Amino acid sequence: MSSRSAHSSRIGAAARRVAVGTLAAGVLSIGAVGLAGTAGAATVPAPKAGHHINCANADKVLARIQKGEANIAAGLPKLTAAEAKAKAAGHTKRADRLQKRITRLESSTFKARLTKATQKIETACPGSSATAPSTSTATS
Repeated sequence: MSSRSAHSSRIGAAARRVAVGTLAAGVLSIGAVGLAGTAGAATVPAPKAGHHINCANADKVLARIQKGEANIAAGLPKLTAAEAKAKAAGHTKRADRLQKRITRLESSTFKARLTKATQKIETACPGSSATAPSTSTATS
């Protein structure tokens, strides 16, 4: 009989855990709904403030943007050559991936994003010593 009572006590303990877990989940969900309802009624959502620009790091960020643009300018001829080599070897999937990357790096949207970031930093921090990066692909 002791084995039967031990088995029934395990079932009872498991049932209690399920009941307590369900009760806790119910209380938490009601509490979250109640808080969400009162918070939404009391406050009006503020417009997004945008990204904060730290002028202490402006020179570092501008240098990083310039370095990235220089790497892109230096890497595009290599990517173009690799794409041509892949096509010649019959590796169409690789050639397609390389073409996709070349297109993305040459896109006006990508260049505009870098230019916009540079302009925001230079406007917010007029004392930054880094020069404006060139968006053209100059060869050295």
